[in-house]
Amino acid sequence: MRTRGVSGLRRAFVGRNDELERLLAAYRAAVDEGRPRLVTILGDAGVGKTRLVRELWERLSNESPEPLRRTGRCLPYGQAITYWPLAEVLREHLGLLDSDPAEAVLARLGDRRLLGLALGLDVAEGAHPLLVRDRFQDAWAEFFADAAAERPLVVLIEDLHWADDQLLDLLERLAADVQGPVLLLATGRPELLDRRPGWARAGETVDLQALSAEESFLLLDELLAGDLPGGLRDLVLERAEGNPFFVEEVLETLIDRRLLRRENGGWTLAELPPDFDVPDSVQAVLSSRIDLLEPTEKEALQAAAVIGRVFWSGPVYELVQGEPDLRVLEERDFVRRRSGSAMAGEREYAIKHGLTREVAYASLPKARRARLHAAFAAWLERLGEDRDDLASLLAHHYAEAVRPEDADLVWAGNEAEAAKLRERAVVWLRRAGSLAITRYEMENALVLFRQALALEPPDDVQAEIWRAIGKLHALNYEGELFWNAMERSLELSSDRAILAETYAELAAQTAARGGMWPQRPPLELVDGWIAQALELAEPASAARAKALIATAMWHWSEGVEASTEASELADRLGDPELRALAYIARSLSHFASVNYDESLVWADRVRALEPEIRDPDLQVEVYFTGILPAIGLGDFHEARRLARIHDELNARLSPHHRLHGVSGLLEVEELAGGWERISELEQRAVGAVEGNLDTPCIRNSRSLLLCALARLNQGDEDEARRLEERADEVSLEGYGLTLGGPRIRLALARGDMDRVERLVGAEHTFPQVFHLGSQTALLDGLAALRDRPRTERETERLLKPGTYLEPFALRALGLVREDEELLQRAIQRFEALGLDWYAEETRELVAKA
Repeated sequence: MRTRGVSGLRRAFVGRNDELERLLAAYRAAVDEGRPRLVTILGDAGVGKTRLVRELWERLSNESPEPLRRTGRCLPYGQAITYWPLAEVLREHLGLLDSDPAEAVLARLGDRRLLGLALGLDVAEGAHPLLVRDRFQDAWAEFFADAAAERPLVVLIEDLHWADDQLLDLLERLAADVQGPVLLLATGRPELLDRRPGWARAGETVDLQALSAEESFLLLDELLAGDLPGGLRDLVLERAEGNPFFVEEVLETLIDRRLLRRENGGWTLAELPPDFDVPDSVQAVLSSRIDLLEPTEKEALQAAAVIGRVFWSGPVYELVQGEPDLRVLEERDFVRRRSGSAMAGEREYAIKHGLTREVAYASLPKARRARLHAAFAAWLERLGEDRDDLASLLAHHYAEAVRPEDADLVWAGNEAEAAKLRERAVVWLRRAGSLAITRYEMENALVLFRQALALEPPDDVQAEIWRAIGKLHALNYEGELFWNAMERSLELSSDRAILAETYAELAAQTAARGGMWPQRPPLELVDGWIAQALELAEPASAARAKALIATAMWHWSEGVEASTEASELADRLGDPELRALAYIARSLSHFASVNYDESLVWADRVRALEPEIRDPDLQVEVYFTGILPAIGLGDFHEARRLARIHDELNARLSPHHRLHGVSGLLEVEELAGGWERISELEQRAVGAVEGNLDTPCIRNSRSLLLCALARLNQGDEDEARRLEERADEVSLEGYGLTLGGPRIRLALARGDMDRVERLVGAEHTFPQVFHLGSQTALLDGLAALRDRPRTERETERLLKPGTYLEPFALRALGLVREDEELLQRAIQRFEALGLDWYAEETRELVAKA
């Protein structure tokens, strides 16, 4: 725990005894129950959060056994520093230094290598960001549990109002999952709850209010050891409004100006000058105190503010002209010398309060500020090459040195230096962004990449950055943003191989993620990307394989041929994930061709590759792919087994994945006629849809339509209408029978033949995974309309014995031909497949005929 207090004055702890007892009670409850407690101390800047925690730290030292205490602080600046406070906790626990090379850090981490992600190290080894995120969270839960195994653990995270949501998510998970006596303690300003209203429900909150007038007087009296000069009380307390830090800083101002002196063991207040006034904010008080410093010491404090709340003497001396005396800053209580140092061979200091740093930093002219950032970045780079752990800091300081809005003014007459700094900024912004993606810090990565683009690097570099942005959007299922980024990359690139890969990526992602576009992509657009990729790609390249996979998924009629070539090429290339994609395309192509046996063969081959697949997106598809031919062959036992595994795998990932998980269960029951089971899943499905509204997905609407159909089939028209209306609100455009299928069934159930007639005019569209539901609904609609010519055409290839579609085709033909024998055969085939609901529906249709 870092120390604070006013130099020359007594320490004071006033008006917080009740809050201290609550913190102690939370700690003892964690110990007694052997499970974590999460407590957040909320209060305005300067209200005494740190002072309260320091008092707790001292009281905990008297507990038996004495707990481990570890501290980390959130930073108010920079990107991709989500886990900075946990990195500080880790360094403190393992005795790591900021100056330690990566090899030494990894050796110290041992089998906890993945925790190095918090330190900025690239230890993901190419694994998919979602998978890394899960393992990273698990690693922290294990680390905390192990640390608390021998004696209780108290972890303090300061300034939580600056935390990214991912850190807050992780802290909530740790509070729920860690096994052992752990007190997770955080401090933050009230705006934390404005941004994260649910945080108050994650644990206990302790609200620190301003001190009362009586408590403020007691504070002042304790600070001055009971020797309060006349006239001082009203002077200080009138403006401080119960803020302890404000009280301290006003006293410091008086001491700095030698108006308040310690003489003969007591304090004396001199006659105040006529122009003396206490500023109306603590920031103004700090600003006036900083202005009282000698120029060299003021520059040193400003340089320290650029470095951060914690800084080292070496870079300060290097950044400042002259020879500053840091002892002056200590004596004036701006900074505190720390007992150890995270930088070998350097004295380490901490600026006493976050507000002090903010005011000192804001007092710098833009030109001086930029040059200090540049100088400190250069100092950091000299610590060693390939310092991924410093990437975020280097990106921040270099980017601040060449901010586009200020660069012309700051570097006028020194354009060559500015160009070098921009180049270094782009290098580190890109590296920090790439590392952020490995930690699934997608928003931070995007900010870093866009900062790099704003510095206008060469076209080829911009093209690479746009490609990285495109892949980021694909990971987030942000289809249109993915397109825009990749097309911008194409405009800036001239390299044939990169162009081929980019076109192939565009086509493959669009085809493979066929339901994530607000409006279905025009066929000719994707066809153009495929054609360009095939023209530019080398014959034995991954780009060609991806283009062929896209062809197979985009055009059913060409699917078998294209996927066969793709899988053979992928086998030669040997990349297990490319092979898996090609096998999935081959399975889907045979499935769409109603060749379920061959589809099952390739689905099984995909699952055989699972141990080699690291992409969790692809892992879930491995299981989903097997569901389709299983149903096609009437094996609902296997389909439900695979759907459960698919659901379990998706549950660990993103809200979008969780929607896919429950939707897979719904889709199996849709085809089985398991409407009661769909209703049992309704609440979960609706929640998953609402949690996924930020991501365009065809399953948002389709899942709600299936729930509406289940309600209607059970006689609940009102709830069916409500669900259908919500489905329409979140619907996508251009998906034909994929969304039209459930709507046809709803219209049939209501006898709305006009709507049925409109809906059956839609076309079959990708993705093939909804083919069975779309096809059977279309057959039912055409049969209800007695459209014999089209029914005959649609059923021509669907009468394969023993397949799922056979009884639906028989039923449709029986109705349009008025052939009772076909209808009876349909009932028998439904019953043989275990499709009892559809068999009963057929009997009702026969009775009405």
